[in-house]
Amino acid sequence: MSTAKPRWTERVLPRFFLQWRSQWVGPAVADMSPFDYINEQSGLRFLIAGAWVFCPETTEYRGCVLLSERFNAENVDTWLEHFDGSVGDVEAMVNQTNLNDAFGIVDADEIDDEDVAQLALAIGECWQGVISTRYPDRDITVTVSGDEDGSYGPTVTFSSRKPTGT
Repeated sequence: MSTAKPRWTERVLPRFFLQWRSQWVGPAVADMSPFDYINEQSGLRFLIAGAWVFCPETTEYRGCVLLSERFNAENVDTWLEHFDGSVGDVEAMVNQTNLNDAFGIVDADEIDDEDVAQLALAIGECWQGVISTRYPDRDITVTVSGDEDGSYGPTVTFSSRKPTGT
């Protein structure tokens, strides 16, 4: 599941949604969408909070573009020294977001691993667009990855570089 520029093109509806939809009857059931689920579950407040995941705040520091929630100047300074000033390597390290760590309080039996993998791809695609738009003078690379056995889970990160000649 690793790609430099993730695309969420082969979407599959989440298992929990399909289970929820299967309890309804009538001809309109096939047309029920995740919007119906969100409305039925009073989920708008969670969707609004989720916007911060898909469209995160960023901070610029010492040539790096960083997720604001992960930014710590001392930590970035340490990584800059470790990576001999390589901005892209520092960004990839500091911006690394593991979904199992981020959402560790969720009961793993309630959510299908493939649904979480699709979430990582969706986050990656959104980050690619959002961060590229915010920083048009940089080449943004978003990476979505995960362990082969799924033990560590999906991870999303990004790095940038200024194109040669700018």
